[in-house]
Amino acid sequence: MVALLYSFLFFIFQENNLKFIINNSVVEFFSYAPLENIKAENKNSIGVIDFTSKEFIIKIPMNKFDFPNNLMEKHYNDSYLETEKFPSCTFKGSIAEEIDLLKKENQQVNAIGKLELHGVSKDFKIPLNLKINSNSILITSEFEIRLDEFKIKIPKLLFKNIAEVIEVKVNAELKKYIKE
Repeated sequence: MVALLYSFLFFIFQENNLKFIINNSVVEFFSYAPLENIKAENKNSIGVIDFTSKEFIIKIPMNKFDFPNNLMEKHYNDSYLETEKFPSCTFKGSIAEEIDLLKKENQQVNAIGKLELHGVSKDFKIPLNLKINSNSILITSEFEIRLDEFKIKIPKLLFKNIAEVIEVKVNAELKKYIKE
């Protein structure tokens, strides 16, 4: 399944030697609310960046977030994100600024594209910090998602338990794709 998805992802990009795939990643989200803070983590993202065209895609399986307890995870999957109906979050876009792959210091750029979450697709801008190493690229990012913009409903009884704006952190290591 993963191999098939990677094949599909690479099919949409032109053939060149500046493609990088996610080698490992951690996507975290935080909900800071008056009664309860919620943190969850997902290490199952897949994606590819083509630094020639500056296009990329990342896909996050929404049912793979780990929570501090099973009840939170069940409510998240069944009631809020409806992960059976909306199994993934996808961001497809391009990098707005020029990137110097020979520059070994941090580079701040913006990813501009479409974020699809909970069946809703919106124009979205994500700030990225890139650190180029000899054989990998480290990407970090922090941004916020407003739940109401993606039709994720919070019952009125739980508004003090779940924040309306969720903080998202991404840490990913990309490795150069080498066609076998």
